[in-house]
Amino acid sequence: MREIAGAIWTPQLAAGWNMNAEVAGVLSQATDQILRCSEAFALVPRPPGFVPGLGYLVQYWKNLRDYFLVVKDNRTYRACVVATAANYRSIIEMASAGI
Repeated sequence: MREIAGAIWTPQLAAGWNMNAEVAGVLSQATDQILRCSEAFALVPRPPGFVPGLGYLVQYWKNLRDYFLVVKDNRTYRACVVATAANYRSIIEMASAGI
């Protein structure tokens, strides 16, 4: 989970977070948001109507990390990752703190 969080935000931020169930839930939501935003650029297969849960994150973490890193560097789709990172930053910080 830390690798995925590091790809969305930064590895330095993710290193300080407590990777608990609440953080996993936030990562699932953020992952879903990024994948929906960048649907046309789908490097990671995503079944229709599927919200990625903890099992998906665990199974596909390398694919997701690589996908987010590629998308982050692509000018067109960078907005998907940056907007999601901004929208979920406070939420993931609170989840990490158990709030």
